[in-house]
Amino acid sequence: VIKTVQNLHGGNNIISDFLFFVDDGIVSTQVLSGATTTLPTGAYNVSETGVSGYVGTYGGDCDAIGNVTVAANQHKVCTINNVDLVANITLIAVATGTPPLVNPTVFQMFVDGTPVPNSTSIGVTSNSAHVITQTPRAGYIFQSLTGSPQCPAVLGGTATLSEGQAITCTITNSKN
Repeated sequence: VIKTVQNLHGGNNIISDFLFFVDDGIVSTQVLSGATTTLPTGAYNVSETGVSGYVGTYGGDCDAIGNVTVAANQHKVCTINNVDLVANITLIAVATGTPPLVNPTVFQMFVDGTPVPNSTSIGVTSNSAHVITQTPRAGYIFQSLTGSPQCPAVLGGTATLSEGQAITCTITNSKN
C-alpha cells in the first residue's frame, strides 16, 4: 500500500495521520505505507482510517473501492491518494425591527473581502483565519453574528475551519 496526501486547500495532515489495513474478510491487518506485506493468496480489501476532511481514491492494482486479488508469487501495489476538501462558510443576513424591513439580500457581506451573497457559501482555505465583514446599511445597525461555534461574535472577527468543514454564520441587523 502506497499512500499520498495532497493538501491543496490548506490541509496540514501527513501520511502518518492515516492508518492502513488489508482485510481478507476474516482478519484485518494493519500495514505501513510503502512497506512490503506478505499475505497468502486470496481476495483482499485495502482500507484506511484517520483524518476527516479528506477524500481518498484508490489506484494501482486495487479497484475503485480498494479490492485486490493476490495469486501465488504475485506482487501487487495498491495506492491511496487523499486530497483535502475545501472548507466552506455560508453567510445569512437577517433584518429585524418594525416593518417595513429591507430584503436581507441588500446587505453586502464579505469573507476576506470577497462578496458573499445572502444564503450563499464560499470556499475557503482550511487552517487559516478568515475575516467576516459587512458593509453598513443606512437605517440599520449590526446586532449580532451567530451560528456555528467557529463564527466570530463580531464583524471583523475571524473564523478558522478544518479540512472540509462547513459553517453557517448569521448576521442580524436591526432597524433603528
